[in-house]
Amino acid sequence: MPSPLTSPAARLEISTPRLWLLPYTPEMAPEFWQLLDQNRARLLPDFPDRTSAVITLPDAQNRIRVFMAQHKIGDLYSFGIWRKEPNEYVGDITLRRLARGKPYSEVGYYLGDKAEGHGYATEALKAIARYAFQDLRMESINLRCAESNERSRRVAERSGFTHLKTYLPQQQDANTPPFPIRVYQLKKGDANATLLWEVI
Repeated sequence: MPSPLTSPAARLEISTPRLWLLPYTPEMAPEFWQLLDQNRARLLPDFPDRTSAVITLPDAQNRIRVFMAQHKIGDLYSFGIWRKEPNEYVGDITLRRLARGKPYSEVGYYLGDKAEGHGYATEALKAIARYAFQDLRMESINLRCAESNERSRRVAERSGFTHLKTYLPQQQDANTPPFPIRVYQLKKGDANATLLWEVI
């Protein structure tokens, strides 16, 4: 398999001091599936759609084909997060338009358990926000996380996002009570947007 860092299909890569954010290609399916499989129980509460849709390696391959199609039409921009040294897949970050053709988006991300606690999430979030504002001409980015997820809350706040509201989602399972969700937002013209250019 060619290195994701040199693949011709990875021309839209985003570089940070320690990371590459690379649009998914079929060659990345094994790493994409393995990280989800190894972190399934931990990621399930916050990413139920992703974890339930990718159970097997063929599922991962199919999902990446969907990512590539969505990226091409501009509805969803999904990137694998790769640590430069060593060349290692450590997570995912996705920017989704809230409405087709509109400059409003929402970002979501996750890391494998071994990659947490090193500042990679903040580094990736700042990079994708810069990409959204500069390259995609987005006007605002929303971010949602569980109120109990203190780590994700800190990542949002360190990246300049402001807490908008907290809500209780509609209960889907009678046996599992819903948990509060915090919504953050960063607008292109916000004074806090200057934090995106701070070196990690």
